[in-house]
Amino acid sequence: MSRLIHLLPLAVVAVIAAGCVPSDQPDALRQGRSIYGDVCSVCHGARGEGSVGPALENVVETWPLCSDQVEWIAVGSEGWRIKYGETYGARDKPVIGGMPVHEGRLTVEEMRRVAAFERAEYGGLDPETASSECRVTSD
Repeated sequence: MSRLIHLLPLAVVAVIAAGCVPSDQPDALRQGRSIYGDVCSVCHGARGEGSVGPALENVVETWPLCSDQVEWIAVGSEGWRIKYGETYGARDKPVIGGMPVHEGRLTVEEMRRVAAFERAEYGGLDPETASSECRVTSD
């Protein structure tokens, strides 16, 4: 009996952790969530609420095309400024801040998965729609 009591906290943690990632979410978006947590959450917050970087609740309005969002992730703010000019996104926001370059750090597929995750989780898109728009491949 005492052995079971010692295992109970581990079981509770496992149940809670399993509930943090929706089981109906496609594998690609679960991977996007993981990459987001490792790479993006430092600036955009654990729940996309913003911190050093902006909050992500308007990500779909800012980036109507997922391909543009992936390009922003790839080249970062300075690369965007050089390639495309002084504003970004559909709202023509001024390019300020320090969005880092992720090209070379993440694969194109990983960037697509992160973008799809952000669009579904924070932008309110259906996960399948977000995956399709971002051309995410399944494993």
